[in-house]
Amino acid sequence: MAPAAQPLPASTGTAPAAPVPARPLPVRLPTLTGLRFTAAFAVFAAHTYFTFWFDGVWEGNSAATFALILARSGVAFFFLLSGFVLAWSARPGDRAGAFWRRRAAKIYPTHVVTWLAALLLIDWAGGRTTARQAVPNLFLVQSWWPVFDVYDSVNGVSWSLSCEAFFYLAFPLLIPLVRRIPAARLWACAGAAALAVILLPALVTAVTSAQPSFYGLPTTLHRYWAVYTFPPARLLEFVLGMLLARALAEAGGTRVRFRHALPALAAGYPLAMYVPFLYAITAVLVIPMALLVLAGAGADVRASRSPLRHPTAVWLGDISFAFYMVHMLVLTYGYRLVDEDRTGGDGFRALCAAALLAVSVAVSWAVYAGVERPLTRLLGSGRRPVPRAPSGK
Repeated sequence: MAPAAQPLPASTGTAPAAPVPARPLPVRLPTLTGLRFTAAFAVFAAHTYFTFWFDGVWEGNSAATFALILARSGVAFFFLLSGFVLAWSARPGDRAGAFWRRRAAKIYPTHVVTWLAALLLIDWAGGRTTARQAVPNLFLVQSWWPVFDVYDSVNGVSWSLSCEAFFYLAFPLLIPLVRRIPAARLWACAGAAALAVILLPALVTAVTSAQPSFYGLPTTLHRYWAVYTFPPARLLEFVLGMLLARALAEAGGTRVRFRHALPALAAGYPLAMYVPFLYAITAVLVIPMALLVLAGAGADVRASRSPLRHPTAVWLGDISFAFYMVHMLVLTYGYRLVDEDRTGGDGFRALCAAALLAVSVAVSWAVYAGVERPLTRLLGSGRRPVPRAPSGK
């Protein structure tokens, strides 16, 4: 029997090998799977507020500001986690074509199903979608356009898949570069990537105009797009995740615990409420999010107790991609059925939100079980390369 694939073997040739950990590094990281649903739920909670309670006024509306930051931080976590997990599970000898096929099989069928569902629901509600909106969305290139009604149209949350598609295209080029970094420099490189995320708003502000404002927010469309939606800008978080994965693998573990990450998050969210808006999108929370990923992965490497490894948490994590893709459709059109005019009180709206959460989970499970899982197995199958031992050359 061939040996099991191990994540990110220690570098050879350019740096001394890291000490062998006390136990083999796990290939799967179920705590991070559980964390995926936590991030997806944060996005759901924010979108629930905007669907049920937001009155369209940003100025002086701290609840709306917090909800916006909460949603943005959830997406930032997904990007960072994506880089971490893909780098952690990367196999020596894997070919770019096989990698791209597996990633396309994982995300594209669910995207097409929700894209079609969104078009039908828009038509049912009396709306209209143009080819200028639908075609870029279908092919996941909408986030390259600094036009709000293009990148945030059809199933609006799919803009983040446009970024992920770019990450996947770049990954086979990036992973050899990450593997060549000497082990002693990995943490410094990760720190530099985090610093780049933090400094990006300053660079964007310096090279773009301050006018006009964007939907009442204290920024412009082009600044918002360049920091939040533009795929190369979000690649910084993805690369940070890749660097953290290899750094943790080389070290055989990490001292970061949830008791470090959670207080950092608790301090980061209030701070994000008071910094300039562009910094609140990602910059303030990138380090707490990185600590959270390290804490979750570290718990699995140590095989220590983690409630996020509970079967229910892992199951929710498994359906989290489908949940992310369907939740906005359920919220938007589900609420139209029960209280389109927003005449219900807060208690009624809270009950509606809980009911639509349950519906979102049920629909997510159906999409996961009926579309994502079987088509990932069918379309993503193929002979995978047997991992080769490092040659030392």
